[in-house]
Order: sequence, then structure tokens, then C-alpha cells
Amino acid sequence: MSIGRLSEFDVQTGQWSSYIDRLDMYFKVNKITDDLKLPTMIATMGDEAYELLVNLASPNKPSDLVYQVVVDMMRNHLQPTPSSLAERFRFRQKRQGAEEDIAAYVAELKKLARNCKFAANLNENLRDQFVCGLKSDVIRQRLFGEDDSVTFVEAVNLATSLEAAERDAAVVESAASTNETGSNKTSAVHTLMQSRRGGGGGRLRGRRRSAGMRPTFTTASAATTYERGSRANCAACGATNHVYADCRFRDYRCSLCKHIGHLRRVCSWDDGKLSRGVVTDRRERQKEGFHYNDADRETSDEEEENIVENLNLMGLDSYKAI
Repeated sequence: MSIGRLSEFDVQTGQWSSYIDRLDMYFKVNKITDDLKLPTMIATMGDEAYELLVNLASPNKPSDLVYQVVVDMMRNHLQPTPSSLAERFRFRQKRQGAEEDIAAYVAELKKLARNCKFAANLNENLRDQFVCGLKSDVIRQRLFGEDDSVTFVEAVNLATSLEAAERDAAVVESAASTNETGSNKTSAVHTLMQSRRGGGGGRLRGRRRSAGMRPTFTTASAATTYERGSRANCAACGATNHVYADCRFRDYRCSLCKHIGHLRRVCSWDDGKLSRGVVTDRRERQKEGFHYNDADRETSDEEEENIVENLNLMGLDSYKAI
């Protein structure tokens, strides 16, 4: 019983030298004699390969030749000896690919070096091209720091360990970045929930006012007064960031006309006649049950100048830079 199995040779994609190497090992392990090598090869090589052999051996028959002659004949046709200079040029152009790891890069270098005829200088040339073609500048600089006596195998082992370290560091950094992003998102959600649960009531009320949400009034006259004040600047102080109903100066006494309900800066006194808007609002609010106490006060000229300055500063607080 024979050991192993011989497959047919694929003329289109197969490597004849590799096929012959396997064939020789089959002959050796099964102790096939020299006179049986050629018949065994012809019987197992397949129809396409045999037809090629028939054409190459013409006018002789393949069976009339000897084993080594047939091997050389097929090799010269399928794998003609390439130019060593051309092979060395391809070898020198080899660089590690973007998606190629060091193990695959080393295997490709050795394949390209097969026909370069480096002889005794093979390992030295492999080492030099391996270092020059590395895609990682960090690994290359680390190898540059080694002694000139470093061998090809030692360089490959060192580069492989450094590549593994870089890969592990990238995984750790990616995991840390993911955790940090998740933590930032959790913090943002926590802040949002805190602002919704409490501490934001004043801002919410301010947004409702600025959005023009209508408050609830007990009488039609009060609602009319609110609508009149909301369509223009505040009738009490002239500011634009609130309405008359919310103004803290509507209980102040004007230093010009001596009426309560506005400041001098917005007073509409004309020839001894005061616009009835504020006075009417004052009287209507008294009818609705509003009672004025010590909060009603008369402003002096100096105090009103300070109020005007504060109002100007309040206007600047709402300014946003472009």
C-alpha cells in the first residue's frame, strides 16, 4: 500500500518545480526504483500535462525518454529561467502592504528571492530589504538601533514582537476612547435630567415670557393692559426684555409728572397733560384689588439716573456677540 497521494498537475496555475518536489518525496517514501519513476509520473500527471509532454517530446514518445530529461523539458517550457537582474529588481521594489502583516511580508520576500541568485548573501539581502520595506516607521527606527550583526531571523522576530505590541496598544486605546465617549454621554444625560428636575424653573419661566406665552388674568381690563404693554417697550421703564406687567418700576412715582406707574425716562407729559394709558392702568389695578404700600415711592433725579444706567446694563446682558 502506497503512502500519500499524487494529484494531477495543473498546467495553467501549477508550479512544475513544486510538483516535482512532491513527486520525488513520493518516490522516496514508497521506495520506487529509478526505472519506475517515469511510468509513475506519466500515469499520474493528468491528460492536459501529458498532451503537453507529447508535443514537447515529438517526434519521440515520452515513454522513450528518461525521467530526468522529461523533468528538465517540462521545466524549461513551464518555468524558463528568469533574468536574475530582473528578479532582483522586483525583489528591491517589494514593500510591505497596508493590510499585510509581517509574516505575509516575509513569505513574499522569500518567494521573490528564489531566482535572484544571492547564494551566500541571501540572508543579508533578505534582512536589508525587510527593514527597508517595513510600513511602520517606529519598527524601522527600532531596527536601525540594532547592531550590524543582527541576522535576518533576529530582525524578523523583533519586528514581529513590536508589531504585536502596536496592535495591542491600538486595541487598548480604542477601548479607552469608547469608554470615555460613553462617560461623556452619561454625564450629558445626567446634566440634562438635573436641569429638568430642578434649578431651571426660572429659566423656563423666562423662556415662556420671551416666547410670548400669555399669563392668566382675572379681569378683561387687566388682560387688555397686558396686551397693550406686550406690543411695545415696557411702559414703566422702556426696557425691551420684559413687559409692563412684570416690571418692578411700575410702582415708582415719576419725578416729572409725579404720577405712579412709570419712570421719567418714559414719561409722556405734554403741556400739563399726561397720557392716560398708565394712569388708567393704575386705576384699573386698584379696582381689581391691588393695594399699594411702602413699595410706592417717588424717585429723585439722581436715583432715576442710576436706574437708567442699570437698565442699559441689563440690555447689554442680553447682547450676544456675532
